[in-house]
Amino acid sequence: MIRTLVSVSPDLASVIAVNYACHLSKSIPMNIQPVFVKEPEPERDVPGVGWVRRTWEDSLLSIEHEAVSRLIEAERGDCPALIKPMILMGKWEDMILSCLLEGSFDLFVEGSVASFEKSEIIRQFNSPLYRNVPCPVIIARNLIKLHKVLLVFNHESGIGKVVPAMSSLFRGTKMHFDVMYVNILDRGRPVELIEASDSLFREANAILESAGLTPEKRIALQGGAENLARQIEEYSLIAISLPSDQTIDDRFFEMLGDVSSPILLCRRRPKRSSA
Repeated sequence: MIRTLVSVSPDLASVIAVNYACHLSKSIPMNIQPVFVKEPEPERDVPGVGWVRRTWEDSLLSIEHEAVSRLIEAERGDCPALIKPMILMGKWEDMILSCLLEGSFDLFVEGSVASFEKSEIIRQFNSPLYRNVPCPVIIARNLIKLHKVLLVFNHESGIGKVVPAMSSLFRGTKMHFDVMYVNILDRGRPVELIEASDSLFREANAILESAGLTPEKRIALQGGAENLARQIEEYSLIAISLPSDQTIDDRFFEMLGDVSSPILLCRRRPKRSSA
């Protein structure tokens, strides 16, 4: 049973996140815990102090709580895996990370309707939450029906972290996937097949075999980020590993930013130095 935490608010991104998690639960045994985090109001925007301030904040929380509860109740009839939301007060990133660490969740789902510019995706993936998240993350960007997964890697990202997540999520299902090596060149460069690419998949093949996973296709391509994005946009989920540091080429993020598919993200942890 996959324990899934879903971040919710009274907005469209949360509708996407909840619907996507519920769609996954039809193929994957899971329970889904929505969580709404109410951040403290900035001091300059809060009227009054003491009892007046607390009453005002409680009123806002009650209104947002009701909206979130309606969102969840609208889905529960068709999604038995969905349970009542947790309501927390605090800084969003801190509270989500605390939930993930203390609740031993196997998956975190966050919705997004924003246009993923390269700068935005770099900011998100390098945020304190995403640098310390203890489980795989799905960024649900739209409601594409899950039909085929693409595992994408390059010489910086690898696949070592995301393969165990794919195995845990999709083993026993009929999910099909391809694996693609990308060499991202300057913007505007056409997409070309990389010849004699067998050596690029040697390590990936060993990792996949040890996890009991067999891709339908192995593809090696090079080209500009926007042109490579057109080659992967047909897939309904893009699975990636990220290194523990920030050395990955920004063009990798640019490619992801040009694709509207949801992203399954896992980050490789730095090795601890021995005492």
